[in-house]
Amino acid sequence: MKIFYIPLFLLSFLSVSFAAEQQPEPVNENAFLIQKEISTWPTDKTYDSQVATYNCQAVRIHPNWFLTAAHCVYNACATRPCTVQILLAQTSQLRANIRVFHSTVSPSVYIYPGFFPGQNRISGMDAALIHFNPQKAEYSYIHLESGEPLSQAAFEKALLQDPEAKAQFEAAGARLLNVALAPTSKLKPQIIVPKTSSGVISYLFGDSETYFIEELQHFLSPGFGVRPGNSGGGVFTRSGDLAGMVSSILYEADGSASFQNADGKIIFTIPDARSLFTFTGFNSGILNFIRNKVPGLRTISVIPGFATPSDKDFEGVIKAVSKASVHL
Repeated sequence: MKIFYIPLFLLSFLSVSFAAEQQPEPVNENAFLIQKEISTWPTDKTYDSQVATYNCQAVRIHPNWFLTAAHCVYNACATRPCTVQILLAQTSQLRANIRVFHSTVSPSVYIYPGFFPGQNRISGMDAALIHFNPQKAEYSYIHLESGEPLSQAAFEKALLQDPEAKAQFEAAGARLLNVALAPTSKLKPQIIVPKTSSGVISYLFGDSETYFIEELQHFLSPGFGVRPGNSGGGVFTRSGDLAGMVSSILYEADGSASFQNADGKIIFTIPDARSLFTFTGFNSGILNFIRNKVPGLRTISVIPGFATPSDKDFEGVIKAVSKASVHL
């Protein structure tokens, strides 16, 4: 089941957009089936003691690998054993969960080494990988009408009668937009931010300017935020290419946000950053981090097919984005 959410600020643009884009590229909805709902908590396999649960999203970029935001798993997994539960499929009939167990002795969660929580430049480094080993993971299959657990054999048989569950369960893989060689640039395609909840996929559409900012190595777009639980999910093009992962902005009490460069120096402060949306782009560091783990990673350069270089410097981008946010 798929539900479309259109941000309120888009309503004033509908007539203009319709005239400017008579025949928009169709949305490849099936591409978003790789987006999964995850829950993470500090635990160990013996006691399964749930201390605090972090609910996020992840993207299944390979049958055995999930990509998410580092801030989704850092608190639970960085220094202690943790459990990651991933909802692979859910329909009105079936639910399939897996649990992945992580520890320093047997790691399953890999956090990008450059990630440091508490800095607003983290969205350029906000990446983590979750490894799913079919031999070590714990499976949970449930027939929802009866509430009864299913064996793997019974689940596989039921899956043949439920095409939607089968599509969700088997979906994996994406092509990543490589920004490693991109200067500050403006993303051409309309971005789509899906969210999976209990097997239902909802969408947010961004219809304003989206910039990749070279100094910060992340994308920034005005006019719409994301609902709680979107962190770690994918940011896609209409065709289903993966542009990045949903990250975050750290606000002060007054709603301002300060951005830092690679040395930790504050280079710009936005007075009202609540309406801004940031997401991690696939720069050289993030791509190398993923490539070292994930076999057969597919990438394509964001320049020239998906973005155009911008003559705005960082400060100019921030001012343009902030101005757009005020008027939307």
